[in-house]
Amino acid sequence: MMRTLIARWNLFWFDPRPRAALTLPRVAICLVAALWFVSFWSSAPAWLAADGLLAQPLSKRMLATDQIAEWQVWSPLWFIQSPSLLYGWLAAGVVLCLVAASGLGGRLSLAALLLWVIAWANRVVVLSGLVEPTLVACLGYLVVEPGLPLWNRSPSASAKWTAGVARRLLQTHCWLLIAAGLLSQLGGLVWWRGEGVWWLAAAGRSNLFSIEQLRGHPLVVNSLSHTVIAVQILALWLLTLPAARPLGIVCGVLVVIVYGGVADHGLFAALLLAMLLSYCQLRERGNQEYNRAPMCNEA
Repeated sequence: MMRTLIARWNLFWFDPRPRAALTLPRVAICLVAALWFVSFWSSAPAWLAADGLLAQPLSKRMLATDQIAEWQVWSPLWFIQSPSLLYGWLAAGVVLCLVAASGLGGRLSLAALLLWVIAWANRVVVLSGLVEPTLVACLGYLVVEPGLPLWNRSPSASAKWTAGVARRLLQTHCWLLIAAGLLSQLGGLVWWRGEGVWWLAAAGRSNLFSIEQLRGHPLVVNSLSHTVIAVQILALWLLTLPAARPLGIVCGVLVVIVYGGVADHGLFAALLLAMLLSYCQLRERGNQEYNRAPMCNEA
């Protein structure tokens, strides 16, 4: 029995997969990273300049209060206070994102982008949320296997174990993020009562609904709140079943809409959608050739 479990474990993580299966997730994740850099453009000096809200002395005091060692958030940006240099860092980050998305440089460009993202995330650690740790992890997975360059139009693609590992890491992380969000909601009584969407709107944390729209419609509020929970449960269940995976991906897209619309985590929702693309496997033809059409129901 132990030998069977080990064999299944190795098959799950190390089964060779076509490198082309990582191309679309790489492009999507790098584009989300570019949007992440752009999101800081208008406010970078206001936060990080010498007279900014997160100037070095105040930031270091906040880190000390939170008992975060300085070496844990080391970044060259701690020594940069010029607005022009901050803008230059963001612009270079966007360029790196586009280069990595194209596939130019392979692992090297992705590794450089990973370090660039970590440097900025460490400097704005006080502002970090759901996106930063997830984005860093995704870029790390793509360093394992970046996929094929965009200009590689060959219908045949070699299968490699690194592609299988990177794909499984993206899939597993995506599944765990949905599970963590679901458990977090179930830990609050408001979701059991069907009031979750109401409280999101009341706190101004919903992009789709306002308190005025929901006032006087308790049935709508209850239905929406319970639907949010049901969709996440279905996504988690169906994504684990190869035969039902297309339906699982549809439910996953609905979860993305929940995060980006019903809640106000737009950038995190985009990143979650990019990770969902790892569930779409290329259709196999023969032993070594793979059709370019996506197939979403493979194991």
